[in-house]
Amino acid sequence: MEVKVRTNSFPITQLPTKKYFQYDIVFRPEIPIPRKREQAIHALQNSIAPTLFHPRGVYDGKRLLYLSHQLNLPGGGGATFTVRLGNDPNAPIGSPGVYEVLIARTASELVRPMDLNQLMATGGTIDRKAATAINLLQLLIRQTSNQNNPTNNGRAFFSDIGKKSLQNTGIELWRGFFQSVRPTIRGMIVTIDTSMAAVYESGYLMDVAMHVLNLRNTRDLAFDGPHGERDLRKLQAHLKHRLIKTRTTGERTKTIHALVPGPIGRFKFHNLKSGEDTTIGHYYEKAYNIKLQYPESFGVRISGQNAPFVVIVPAELCKVLPGQLYKKRLPSDRMKDVIDFTAMAPAARMQTIQGVSQAGMPSPIQGYAQSEYLTDAGMVVGVRPLELKARLLPHPKMDFRNGDLTPSNGSWNVVNRIFKTPAEMGFWAVINFDSSHIGQPAVNKIIHDLIRCGREVGMTVNEPKEVLGGNAHAPERTLDAVYQAMNGKIDVIVVLLPREADELRTQVKHWGDIKRGVRTSCLREDKLRKANDQYLKMVAIKLNARMGGHYALPRCVIIPKLAQGSETFMIFGADVAHPGPGTNRPSIASLVFSDDPNAAKYIAYSQVQAPRLEIIENLEGMVKEAILFFGRNKQPPKRIIFYRDGVSEGEMEAVKLVEVAAIQNACQEIWTKKGVPTPLPTLSFISVAKRHHTIFTPLDNNVDDRKTGNCLAGLAVDQLRSPLAPDFYLQSHGAIKGTSRSAHYSILVDENFNSDIPTHTKLAFELCHLYAKATRSISLPAPVYYADVSAVFLWSLKLIVI
Repeated sequence: MEVKVRTNSFPITQLPTKKYFQYDIVFRPEIPIPRKREQAIHALQNSIAPTLFHPRGVYDGKRLLYLSHQLNLPGGGGATFTVRLGNDPNAPIGSPGVYEVLIARTASELVRPMDLNQLMATGGTIDRKAATAINLLQLLIRQTSNQNNPTNNGRAFFSDIGKKSLQNTGIELWRGFFQSVRPTIRGMIVTIDTSMAAVYESGYLMDVAMHVLNLRNTRDLAFDGPHGERDLRKLQAHLKHRLIKTRTTGERTKTIHALVPGPIGRFKFHNLKSGEDTTIGHYYEKAYNIKLQYPESFGVRISGQNAPFVVIVPAELCKVLPGQLYKKRLPSDRMKDVIDFTAMAPAARMQTIQGVSQAGMPSPIQGYAQSEYLTDAGMVVGVRPLELKARLLPHPKMDFRNGDLTPSNGSWNVVNRIFKTPAEMGFWAVINFDSSHIGQPAVNKIIHDLIRCGREVGMTVNEPKEVLGGNAHAPERTLDAVYQAMNGKIDVIVVLLPREADELRTQVKHWGDIKRGVRTSCLREDKLRKANDQYLKMVAIKLNARMGGHYALPRCVIIPKLAQGSETFMIFGADVAHPGPGTNRPSIASLVFSDDPNAAKYIAYSQVQAPRLEIIENLEGMVKEAILFFGRNKQPPKRIIFYRDGVSEGEMEAVKLVEVAAIQNACQEIWTKKGVPTPLPTLSFISVAKRHHTIFTPLDNNVDDRKTGNCLAGLAVDQLRSPLAPDFYLQSHGAIKGTSRSAHYSILVDENFNSDIPTHTKLAFELCHLYAKATRSISLPAPVYYADVSAVFLWSLKLIVI
């Protein structure tokens, strides 16, 4: 069915008409902080040499400055300027805030944005010249908003308007806008989306510390209680490297290098000026006429590790500066608050993006016409978002043992349904790790309900062989006791957990999946307390899947064609999970592959590789293992469909070159060694991206989900085609809350369907109905989702020890 949608992309109606010169920037001494580099270049262009830098250039935040005119530099090809960010006009170079800025014309060619017209017309890869031109456009649209909003990460800027504090964390959530330029066959477009950033809480340091540690009495900030050392470590981990200002340093910004436990007022040091030993409390009273109100509290060390002497400031004299981005992983128990803050209905989101919302900060689309950088470039961005034709795909019917069921907006109900292939639970056990909230009568009822619901859906469920209470502080002891009592013959262990039990669950999964190879299914007390038949049926679905059964299978069109006659096929999903920010632990590459003609059963392989390497290092070896496993009792595959998750547009070409060759080499080696008489399998290699900022909202009733305002599940859009590769967007799931985000598919190699977009959209949509534990179509094809889950799962088990 053809439908109409609106997207959050705006056309660039006029590319820059000017050519740009590139200049290399070097700071002496080096400036490691991006914000300070921005300040130095801003001062250079506006205060030091405003006539020379007119019109002002756009700075990439690192080493390059782009100007629409050639500089008449005093030194010919290069020149040196002194920039002072402080108030002392006589401070020498190298002192705080005083730098030499060396600027010189690079040997690169002039940047001609108009050359992008050829890329959009003919397609192909983005060469160095095109990449530089696109990067220039990115800088042009972001320069003004980033200058006006110092809290930014380059791609998005944020404001404290309407911010939300995450209780007892010292973290705030700020709203903002993301901006990006990308090429399409329709022309260059600017995509604008709402965004969110986690920011360190600002304000008086004492208040921040109280919030982080959830304290009510400032006396506890002396850290002399039973949990003092633990609290001090937690607070230091949160505050280390944060920027502050103090009552004694004026406008100068300082960095927290460490915390010093109290009583800070009685902390003794040798005063180099007076030559006497004194206390911090006495020093501040004599030098600054400041009498400490909290002399028992802690202090902060603002001197570096290699400083000639230690400088300590009482915490009560410090204020944490606003707008410092929090780049660590957010607390898992606060994710609901994060989702509530970021979720926005589609109509409200589009109004905000278009700048017609009365609440919050203004959208950048309203400021492009007034931007000095875009005006100088001759670049024009349209203010009306693009409207596109799209297709609404029909859902495949879900096949149960007692009949078919047609999904409604991507979901279906298993009430009164018999599982397609029900499993048997003959040898299972129950362990209760929350006896204080789940008494034995409740355990008995849970067992009774699980048996009843399992049998209602067609499963064979016997009475459990073991029912034990367990010690949550030593879960492996109870798990091992069950294992030994049942002689290792266990179908599954149902584990009852407290409401907050992330660490306990990790230990259970590590024991079951890594140490013993025993299936486990964890149920939380808060869910069990209000469990109804619908919840219990979902538990039955998960148990059935763990036992190798399928509760239902979609009646597909494309997947059966892959296995026509005696042909066999393999569908792969691959992903790489990277360590969190600030750590150098290895990444994990995960590969899953189908092992049945319905593409419903998958086997997973995972391997450790170099940190933050997106290309899968040993893909050739992993694919060989997969094909050999697949071929143990089948014919070798005639077709391979390979879905690759987590690849950005900038990485696609490199991933394609390396990983496609790895797959082909793996096949060639097996076919040669095994003497396989059939031709090598045909390969389709598709990149799937979920982390993009393109959204679609309905323009007609045929695609409008009246409950949420989103587009209905099954929306396929191929009118934002990239010149780099055949691609499409597929919104395969129905939204529960907020604005749905589609998956973006780029077909990098296709020897199976000749890059036929309708075939690829149907196949991907069918695979989105094959996730074994959901009664709804999911946002990614099942093999991609499994690969992601497999990689992240290994991280959650903390398998890697460095």
